[in-house]
Amino acid sequence: MEHLKHYNQSHHEALEKAREYSELKDIALDIMSSMPKPIGQVCGPISTGGLGSIDKNMIMFEKTIIKLVSQGNVIFNQLPFEKSMWNIRSNSKKSIEESNQSLLEEFYLPLFKSGHVKRLYFIYGWESSHGSKWERKRAAELGLEIIDLPMDFLDD
Repeated sequence: MEHLKHYNQSHHEALEKAREYSELKDIALDIMSSMPKPIGQVCGPISTGGLGSIDKNMIMFEKTIIKLVSQGNVIFNQLPFEKSMWNIRSNSKKSIEESNQSLLEEFYLPLFKSGHVKRLYFIYGWESSHGSKWERKRAAELGLEIIDLPMDFLDD
């Protein structure tokens, strides 16, 4: 699976053990450090907005990542982190909103600031997601390239 080739067994084991978003950030930065540059990342709805369900949004994310990789783009695939993110959120004493904000600030922001990520690809309909709006604002502040994917991006 080309879109997961930068992950190794120790990354998957570390994801299973992670209990804080900052731990996930360290795993992601380790993965990114061995990836060719420039690295892109897909942004869009997962838990809110989009196609109306997490499962459908995750399928859209995965198909988008696979297509971008097949076009020769280097994409950091954050989907293997989702299970750990949900575990951290569900074990948190914070409200869902506070936990989601912590995810954005403790995981995504350091990735964007790392210098590894140079462009963000926004799935059509990204505006329906609180997290995607936050990501877009940070991308603009940090001077990252913003690419809006068309509605028919996955059509063949």
